[in-house]
Amino acid sequence: MALSVGVAGLRFGMSWARVFDAYAETELVAVCDIQQEKLDEAKEQLGVDVCYAAFDDLVADERIDAVAIFTPAPLHAEQVIRAIRAGKHVLCAVPAALTMDEARALVEVISKSDRIYMMAENWVYEPSVVRARSLYEARKLGRIYYAEAEYIHGLKALRRHPDRRPTWRNSLQPLLYPTHGTSPYLNMTGDRLVEVMAVSASGRDEFLEGYEADWVQTALFRTEEGAVFRLTNSFQNVHGMSHFLSFYGDEGSFETGRFREARTVCYYSVGNKEQVTREECCHPELPQFSSALGAGHGKTSMLIVLDFVRAVAIGSPPPVDLMQALDMTLPGIAGLQAVRENGWVSVPDPRSWL
Repeated sequence: MALSVGVAGLRFGMSWARVFDAYAETELVAVCDIQQEKLDEAKEQLGVDVCYAAFDDLVADERIDAVAIFTPAPLHAEQVIRAIRAGKHVLCAVPAALTMDEARALVEVISKSDRIYMMAENWVYEPSVVRARSLYEARKLGRIYYAEAEYIHGLKALRRHPDRRPTWRNSLQPLLYPTHGTSPYLNMTGDRLVEVMAVSASGRDEFLEGYEADWVQTALFRTEEGAVFRLTNSFQNVHGMSHFLSFYGDEGSFETGRFREARTVCYYSVGNKEQVTREECCHPELPQFSSALGAGHGKTSMLIVLDFVRAVAIGSPPPVDLMQALDMTLPGIAGLQAVRENGWVSVPDPRSWL
């Protein structure tokens, strides 16, 4: 029997709704958004008859087995909790939470439920990261002693509603959106970021254009395994979009390309040799889906949906379950605290809250 799904938040979630609609193992039952035009678009493009303006109405629908939450980040934790309490499995966009209190509440509720929770972190699935993980698991890189991640993403177009009111992104501090940077290293190694110091900087006031957060924040972490990890995030810049990841081990090193090549191009050396190999990576073929489904995050969305549905079907933890989601999220919350306190701050282990 197909897993019946409701999707909340159609600005980002429309591409995910298309994936659920196309997959034979899921049935797109309903969508939810506060904007009527988004609901009308879903009706027209996907043939969805059941459209809700209120999230509580979506999770109250007894036909729905699972809810996919792609609403604004400040709503994630609260809506996940409401969906879990309503007996739904949950796939939720990043980040898992924006405060320590929200994170504790997630642990309190989800740990007492038999429902599946998965955070939809696409960077665990990007081809370059999959290649890094294969080298690490084959012990080609040795022990990682230093890693770094940069997520530079100018978001001017997303910081204002059409009527010029600020969106949630206009005041989101960069380190509160950490998981695109933290997830590749943590998912690959199983390590945990345990302590952080961080700094911030901004450009001149005449270029603010109403922006209400630091232009850039950089955090330096100590890890449980004794490595050093650097994370730099920025949402106000003239650089456009750029990702970058690097992993330095005692037997090899790995770096992604920059800008959009970060997803598909990598450079690595192995076997204690200085020779660098450049490699282009690609996603696996996914016969379950049409090649036309390339919108949004493309194949990473499909891979996430496949893993989520599989986890629900067999009742096993998904690749990015609650604890791993919080391991990826809490360092950013602690990092922002370190920016404000100008000193080292401990990153809590969410397992200690059980």
